[in-house]
Amino acid sequence: MHNIRFSPATLLFSAALLIGAAPANAAFVVTYEAPGVTNTTATFKPREDASGKAIVGVERFNTLPGIYDTYVSDFGNGGLDISGTYSNLNVIAADQYGGADGTNDHYAVAGLNTTNSYSIDFNKPLTYFGFWLSALDAGNQLNFYLEDQLVYNFSAANVSSLLSSSGSNYKGNPVTDFRNQNSGEPYAFLNFYATDGASFDRIVFDQTSSNGAGYESDNHTVGIWQTQSGTELGNAVPEPATLLLLASGLLAGGACRRRSRQR
Repeated sequence: MHNIRFSPATLLFSAALLIGAAPANAAFVVTYEAPGVTNTTATFKPREDASGKAIVGVERFNTLPGIYDTYVSDFGNGGLDISGTYSNLNVIAADQYGGADGTNDHYAVAGLNTTNSYSIDFNKPLTYFGFWLSALDAGNQLNFYLEDQLVYNFSAANVSSLLSSSGSNYKGNPVTDFRNQNSGEPYAFLNFYATDGASFDRIVFDQTSSNGAGYESDNHTVGIWQTQSGTELGNAVPEPATLLLLASGLLAGGACRRRSRQR
């Protein structure tokens, strides 16, 4: 893992596209796993009880097709008291755009002219969130909050340039049932680590563009991290002077290649 870190305070707001901005006291490290990996390889702090189980859980959406005003998940964490309330959640069957476990899987999505955003409210502050991001496009936005205050924003611009510079390794669906389909868009598992005493208790997935686009994700992983994994994204963050150009380029590129998804 690279040792280069970036602070959200060094990034800039664009009127057209938010690009990784946050209060200076919210320190986050973002990493990406190796190509084709659909789960985190990080480790998590153990509980301070006799069980010693790691404080981590995963929501895989496999049995949840449909739209939910609210859905409460325990993230399959075996009673380790992590829970999250999803609001406005849309879960659909796996296809070339998402579903980490293949044809029998389901995944969460914002957009598709249905639910443009959804949120997860946790029962306690956490320091880790990870998910398999699939079919990335320019409208994808992820916001982290603590007690209703925005502490970190992550946009497609933060990761698109990096994955594009990695050649074809992250392009196209890597899952066996849909291998190499949708070859023009990135797929990767992302890790978000709150550091330096930072934490969050709410996350919002937002699809800011319309016309049938979606923000696809799966394997939502939550917990209290112990060791980080993956390659750090900080080395790919552009200089502030180039951020507006990057944002406009992403928007233009997204408009040109916007997929049409009929359901």
